Amino acid sequence: MNKLPIYRAVVNDNDESGMLTISLVDAPAVEVDFLYFDEDKKPLNFSVENEEERKVLGVVMTADTPIYRRDASGMEYYIVYDKQTIEKMTEKYLKQNRQNNVDLSHSFELEEGIYLNEIFIKNTGKGIAPTGFEEVKDGSLFAIFHIENDEVWSAIKEGTFKGFSLSGLFQTEL
Repeated sequence: MNKLPIYRAVVNDNDESGMLTISLVDAPAVEVDFLYFDEDKKPLNFSVENEEERKVLGVVMTADTPIYRRDASGMEYYIVYDKQTIEKMTEKYLKQNRQNNVDLSHSFELEEGIYLNEIFIKNTGKGIAPTGFEEVKDGSLFAIFHIENDEVWSAIKEGTFKGFSLSGLFQTEL
């Protein structure tokens, strides 16, 4: 990693900070693509075994992992979401009933027919560790979405969308 600054994302209880939407994207910033589920709930890399399930599992945010960013002014930096921030932003996201706020490629236009089925934070010590994501750190946020939208489901099967990315408002600390 070069000498770019590393900022820590912060979520506060008393402001608008936090996760606003989850996007289906072609190149997740977390660099972890999602998996499809077959009828036995076993993850399968990049294949669709059962049209009726229509579920995708993926990482929404990796814990304690610097993510490269460049803002509109051209400033380059890394941002890190630690375990505490991930826990707080997830709780706030659910408390604010944003669980079905899903868009495509950060369009900020909410899509119909995409529903959160599960959201959880990886914790190997408690047995919460999805198969196929062994390299993802504990404290990382995962989601499973049920895709009823036919166009979006086709795009996922074709490889247009490969993972999740979050949009939100965050304070930062060096």
